[in-house]
Amino acid sequence: MVKSQPLMGRKKIEIKHIGNKKVRESCFSKRRATVFNKANELAILCGAMVAVVFFSPSGKVFSYGHPSVDAVDNLFLADHAPYNSTASSSTQVEGGTNAVIRELERRERELRDVVAQANIKHSEMLKEARIRKSRDRLMNILQHGFDEMGLNDLEESEKLLTAVEIIVEERTNKMLQDNAMQARVVPKP
Repeated sequence: MVKSQPLMGRKKIEIKHIGNKKVRESCFSKRRATVFNKANELAILCGAMVAVVFFSPSGKVFSYGHPSVDAVDNLFLADHAPYNSTASSSTQVEGGTNAVIRELERRERELRDVVAQANIKHSEMLKEARIRKSRDRLMNILQHGFDEMGLNDLEESEKLLTAVEIIVEERTNKMLQDNAMQARVVPKP
């Protein structure tokens, strides 16, 4: 029977600076991957927001973040408070998160209002442009008379007059509604 060599297993290593550059870079790469894996596990298991940034001995930057390094960085820096203790820093980050969320929600409401007002103004401008165009075309038709028109021009004129009729009805209805509203608002003596 062949005797197997005893397994080496894990050994406790002395923590000190590694002098050999190649060994140091190799150790950095292996340990960096391990730290990134642990950060990923922490983020997944605990639902934590995690950011890890390493600068290699050669000057390269390596980072891992969940959901992203920028998101965690912005969240951490949002409070602008000094880093005092573990308990207070977690409260500061949570407070910063709530403040950031409230500010973003406020900005979103403002932008929605601006967009809604712009849409209303845009639709009014389009309607006015259509009315001007219809009016100009109608004036052109009236100046030249219907006798000189061909079949296509007459069909176009019919469509135009139908559009004008719709516009006149809309304006009439709006004026009637406005007058009815004013009659309700004016107090009777």
